[in-house]
Amino acid sequence: MKRRMFFGLNFKVIIAISLVIVLTSVILSWFFVASQTLVLRGSVENKAVILASSLATSGEYGVITSSKEFLSHLTRNTIKEEDVLYAVIYDSNGIPLAVETVANEGIRTEVFSNSIDSVAILNLERSKIQKTSHNINNVGEIMDIMVPIVSYENIPGVKNARYDRESVVGAVRIGMALDRVNYQIDKMTRSIVILTFIVIFAGIIISFFLVRVILTPIRELAQGTRKIAAGNLSYRVSIHSNDEFRELARSFNSMASDMEAHIKELNKEKKELLSLKIAFEQRSYELEETLDKVQSMQQDLIKSEKFATIGRLASSVAHELRNPLAAIKNISYFLSKMNIFNDPDAIRKIKESSEESEKISKTLARSNQMIGMLSEEVLRANKIITDLLDYSRTKKLNKLSIDIVPFINKVIPAVVMPENVKVVTDLEPYTVVMDPDKITQVVINLITNAKDAMPVDKKDGVIKVSTRKTDKAYQILVEDNACGMSEDTVKHLFEPLFTTKLKGIGLGLPIVKEIIDAHQGKILVSSTKDVGTTFTVELPL
Repeated sequence: MKRRMFFGLNFKVIIAISLVIVLTSVILSWFFVASQTLVLRGSVENKAVILASSLATSGEYGVITSSKEFLSHLTRNTIKEEDVLYAVIYDSNGIPLAVETVANEGIRTEVFSNSIDSVAILNLERSKIQKTSHNINNVGEIMDIMVPIVSYENIPGVKNARYDRESVVGAVRIGMALDRVNYQIDKMTRSIVILTFIVIFAGIIISFFLVRVILTPIRELAQGTRKIAAGNLSYRVSIHSNDEFRELARSFNSMASDMEAHIKELNKEKKELLSLKIAFEQRSYELEETLDKVQSMQQDLIKSEKFATIGRLASSVAHELRNPLAAIKNISYFLSKMNIFNDPDAIRKIKESSEESEKISKTLARSNQMIGMLSEEVLRANKIITDLLDYSRTKKLNKLSIDIVPFINKVIPAVVMPENVKVVTDLEPYTVVMDPDKITQVVINLITNAKDAMPVDKKDGVIKVSTRKTDKAYQILVEDNACGMSEDTVKHLFEPLFTTKLKGIGLGLPIVKEIIDAHQGKILVSSTKDVGTTFTVELPL
């Protein structure tokens, strides 16, 4: 098993404080640098805008009169300002009227290569100002400001001066160097970064000592806890600081003293409980022996009750078997008297007389009827004996995992149905652990009872066999639309020897109930007089 890495409380607290210091210092430093950068660059931008606006105001007359000498004088004065690299005045068509730059070839190339047109100047009427920044080789970053020259009224005495109020008649373009500002920003950034590292380092050192001062009493308390947990109840924590930790140590030592006293009492009680446990185990052993004897007696009582029930069955079985056996005796006697085919005189008379032939035919029909009755009575006697044996035997299960749908479809044809009764199914598939032979006997018995309860004159008799799975059990339902049963009859259905049939000894449903009980399930009955009956077999999930 991989061992997990252990981090002490000192380490965690120092890391937490250090992270807070680092994040706070970095955020504050970034905010300060960003704000100062905006201030410094903003001051340069404001200066450039002020210079350009002043130049535009002063040059309005020169642009209208196309006085290049006057405009050149204005641009020469502007270029003398600090950080100004170039100053250009354009007319409304974008043609330079006055251009002044510092002595630098790269700046001259930048000014004359980046020409503007009349559309750009007219766009200034809406935007009022245009600001861009870019780098020039061997010069550095510059800020380019361009503002419009606006004529607010006609100028008297100027030939053909027909300008509408607030018309753009030209533009002023000024370039400001940002090297000095960028140098100040870089210098300030380096200073702030160094200061941030110093603050972080100092904060970590201070947090280390602070954590050490705070956590030393906690380690003392933790050591005391380990000592007491190991069984050394006489250990006491020694903390001499005049703060909350001292009160905590006193409470801890008081708790240890109380715990030591309670442990001594518990040990005494433990010895008493141990002696009680021994006595209880001895008594439990005696009770288990008594319980085994009671269970054995209960089994004997169950067997005795079954034997008593079987004794009560004897008279009923004797009566029920006497009738089919008497019928078998009479039929045998009748058949023996009907054996005319070994009598030569009888055969000769049959050949000579058609009346005898008709008589023989009737006799043969009667003989076939008697043979059928003989078969039925033998089956009846056999069922009585089979039911009696099934009821008297102990139910031992041979459980298997069974798919219910093919199982039910195989069982239903085992019951022969009359013409006025049909069997329908509504089968939900599931797999259940059960004894297939025993449950076959249950289903056949329930379907047979439903068939026997169906009136002979009922033309639309229906027996419905359904399966379904609920949250609590697997269910097999057998429903019929026969004559139904009264509430009193339903109460006695599963009692041995109780039957509503003319033939039978009342063991079919008790045997069904014993089989379901052996499966730890249950069987439910719902019946309505003159409507029908539903038997629900529930098997455990």
